[in-house]
Amino acid sequence: MQQDQHKSPKAALLERFSAGELHHGLIFQGDPIALVETQALDLSSVILCMAEGRQEHPDLFHLRPTGKMRIITVEKTRALLSELYRTSNQGGAKVALIHEADRMRKEAANAFLKTLEEPPPDTYLILLTTRPNSMLPTIRSRCLSVRLGTEYQARRDEDWLAWKNKYEQWIISLLDRAALAKDRITPIFAAYGLTADLLKIIREKSEAECKAAVKTLTTEMEDKEKDAFETGVRKSIRSQFLREVSEVTRSVVVKLGQTPEEMGKLSNRFAKVINNLEKNTGLLEVNLKDEAALEDFYLSSLRIWSAK
Repeated sequence: MQQDQHKSPKAALLERFSAGELHHGLIFQGDPIALVETQALDLSSVILCMAEGRQEHPDLFHLRPTGKMRIITVEKTRALLSELYRTSNQGGAKVALIHEADRMRKEAANAFLKTLEEPPPDTYLILLTTRPNSMLPTIRSRCLSVRLGTEYQARRDEDWLAWKNKYEQWIISLLDRAALAKDRITPIFAAYGLTADLLKIIREKSEAECKAAVKTLTTEMEDKEKDAFETGVRKSIRSQFLREVSEVTRSVVVKLGQTPEEMGKLSNRFAKVINNLEKNTGLLEVNLKDEAALEDFYLSSLRIWSAK
């Protein structure tokens, strides 16, 4: 989205709306998804002239993923489109929020594409996503992309800080050739310990924060939609932890790379470790078991860091 560097995305969109120039199809992309949803609701409230603090309106529609697989089905999509082609409930504009739009199956995306090409009058379609590149190019090309950035703060939980310290020391131990020659077994057991501890932390934090997120819901959801919402929250929390694993790994490399030669060697290994982490993160998105993905990451990391 082309905008004045001093304007926020929200301000730029409101300016376009006031001028009657707001595009009917918008992709709100950012991370986490809660940030994206908040921004989309803020814009919707202005378009629909909603009272301050309200998050529901007769002409505000939601299309969400359903089930544990978090899929937006063609049936749900067609039901939404049918609503959008009806007369506005309050005689004004209509807004549809498509939550996690990258979860649309091909059939649903194709059905939605027709409405993007020829939308009903005074109708705005806002697609929310953390992964815009997973959406059909034909849909992206018909929408205005609004980049909201990322708003993550490093977690300060005591058990998480302790885990990060153990992980950092584990990497350092693998780079100590003399110590490794005397004891090759302890680092292997440590890898399994790190995996088990990380899984425990992720699951405990995900459970607690998922329950808190459900309590904040202001719109009614079907059971399958709630299942998808909870799964999405857990996946988002897991992604945050894995992002911090990447940051801790990078910080170790920066700390130990005192000379250009050392930095060169460590950077090469770091790249391989992060490629493996990204590979397993991607597999987690298609439902590889957490245990298998993290175990593969740590054992691969062990080989990479300890290689001559």
